[in-house]
Parts: sequence; structure tokens; C-alpha cells
Amino acid sequence: MIRNLQLKFIGITMAVLMLVFTVVFITLNLFMRANSTGQTDRLLEFVAARDGVDFMRNGGYKGLHSLPPPESMDPRMMRAARFFYVKVDHNGAVLDSQYDMIYDLERDDAVSYAAVVLEKNQIKGVVDSFQYLIAEKDYGKIVVFAERSIETQLLSQLIYVSLVVAGLSGVVLLVFAVLLSRWAVRPVKTAFDKQRRFVSDASHELKTPLTIIAANADVLENEIGDNIRVKHVREQAGRMNRLIHDLLALAKTDEKAQTVMAAFDLSQVALSTVLEFESVLYEAGKKLDYAIEEGISYTGDEAGIRQVMTILIDNAAKHSEPAGNVKVTLKKEGNKAVFSVYNTGIGVETSERERIFERFYRSDVSRSRETGGYGLGLAIAKSVVDAHRGKIQVTGKTGVWVQFTVTL
Repeated sequence: MIRNLQLKFIGITMAVLMLVFTVVFITLNLFMRANSTGQTDRLLEFVAARDGVDFMRNGGYKGLHSLPPPESMDPRMMRAARFFYVKVDHNGAVLDSQYDMIYDLERDDAVSYAAVVLEKNQIKGVVDSFQYLIAEKDYGKIVVFAERSIETQLLSQLIYVSLVVAGLSGVVLLVFAVLLSRWAVRPVKTAFDKQRRFVSDASHELKTPLTIIAANADVLENEIGDNIRVKHVREQAGRMNRLIHDLLALAKTDEKAQTVMAAFDLSQVALSTVLEFESVLYEAGKKLDYAIEEGISYTGDEAGIRQVMTILIDNAAKHSEPAGNVKVTLKKEGNKAVFSVYNTGIGVETSERERIFERFYRSDVSRSRETGGYGLGLAIAKSVVDAHRGKIQVTGKTGVWVQFTVTL
């Protein structure tokens, strides 16, 4: 239980941190991409508004840099600008073009790019590594392109660096989360250990007086004969003895270090356990069916698994209706062994199917007392199954049937 609590703490902590990292990572990259695209848009509008910045008449590349940058545009973006433009008339004929700023770009390439974006009929967009803008002019249109390979490369590097930083930070934070989880669950572990020791010590201490009470009741009965009060004392002593036995079983399953895992014949254990209840069910007028697949082996605590089977079959025998049916099956599904116990009867309410595995929980108090139960049997079964990293589930139809399934 403590280990599961620690793992949940680590999982929740890392999930929250990774969520924060993801939000920051996505927000940062989207902001940088939007900012870069916005800067390029302002550059294209700037160039288009000046009809290509009168490139030749203003001293070429130097003339561009001598002009004041557009509002809210980084001057460094202006200095690093690499663009070209193509002017066309109303019929689509090329009037002028300028492409000297782009290395290895020929006039035919510039004209081809212009033709492609004009066919798209979109004022703004991206084609290959160029961001473009189409502006209406008196003579026709000007198509301005800005080269974005550098920006794209920088954004890719930003993503790479962000991922590396996030990965390294995740490793460091995982180490801190593990250390922090140990500190966080320490009070819980201390309280749990004290509770387990108390249950174990108290159970052992109670065994002696209960043995004396039962022995004195036997002596008293021999002296005075049958007596209803002596009979009640013996019955309650027996119930208390079973309670102590269950508490000790819970204390043992909580201490997983004491569990001895070894290979054994699961089919044989299941068959022998079922046969122990054959006469009990027959005398109670109930029908028992079983289908045990042979040759299923399992590595675990044989005594613990036998206890789980005994609890589930005993539970079915006690809580099935008169002349009811009980069916036990064991089969292999893939690499898992599946043991199930079915019985007809009042079943288990859907709202109680999780709570019935809690310690001392009884869905029907009067019925449980009639059968001598304290609500510990299923809790013990679940504890043993959890110690074997298995699953125990309950299904059924209220008022008709119920089935417990253990997957190991």
C-alpha cells in the first residue's frame, strides 16, 4: 500500500510538472512563430507600400537599410531582410522584378513563384521557404516574397533546445520527486506500521484469554449440563477466535516480506479446495459445478492463494439462496490464470462492488452476523491478490447472481 501511495505521488507530481512544461513549451514556440510571422508580414507590407522601396533609385540594398523601419518592427529584422518582388499588370504580364537579395535565385524562378501564388488567389501565405504578400496597385499587382529559411531554422533549433531542456529537467525533477515522495509518505508509513503491529500484537494477546474462556465454558458445561448461556459464551468465543484469525491473516498479508513465492500446481490446489466444500453444499441442498483446467502451474504463495479460493467459495456457499447454484472455474487465458466463483442469490449492489473489499464493510449486517462474518474475508482475499500483482473483480446482476473473478 505504501509503495502504491508513493508511486501515485510520483506520478501525480510528474504529470503536473510535465503539463506545466508542455504548456510553457507550446506557448513559447507559438509566440515565437507568431512573432516571427508578424515581423515578416510588416516587412512585406512595408516593401509593398513603397512599391518595392524604389530599390534601384534608393541605392539598392543600402537604400533599403537607410529607410526607417515600419512601426513595431525590430530594426534588426530590417537589416537582415532578404526579399524579392515581381510586378504584373492587370493582364498578368510581368512589368518588373527584383531578386538580387536572394542568392541563387534567377528571374525565371521569381516569375514562377509569382505565377504560383497569383493562381492561389490568396493575399497572404507561404510557398516553399518564402512568405508572400500580394498588394493591389494602379498598374496591377505587386507580389512581395520574404525568405524565411533562417527564421525556420532558428525556430527548429528552439524546438530542439526546448525538448532537450525539458528532457533533462524531467530527469532531475523525477529524482527530486522520488526523494520528496519518500519524505511525504514517511508519516503514513509510520502510522501504517504501528497499526499493523498493534493488530498483530493485540490479536496474539487476545488468543490466550479466549482459549481460557472456551476451556472454562467446556468445563462448566460438563458440570451443569446443557445451558443456553454457556452455549452463547462458546459461540461468541468461537466468533472472536475467527475474528482474531482473520486479523492475523491481514497482518501477515500486509507484511509482504513474509510471503514465500514458489512454483506449485494451481489446478490441484483449486480442485482440492472445491472438493472440501462439496459435502457442505450437498448438505445445504445447493448444487455445485466446477470446471478446473488441468496442468496450470503458478509461482506464488500457495497458502495465500488457497486462502483466497477458500474465502470466495465459502462466501458463495453462505450467500447463495436455498437450493441455489455455485459454480467454480479455473482456466488459462494467454499467460494468465483466471479463477472465478459464481453463485445465484441476491448478488451485490453496483454501488457496493468496490466497498465490499474494504475491511469490516458488510453490505448486509444481519446476514453477515448470521453467517458469522465480520467483513474481513474479501479484504483478506484482495490483499493476497494484490500481493501477487493480480486483480480481483466482481460482476453480477442484483437479485439474480454474482461472480468473483481472480486474474493471476
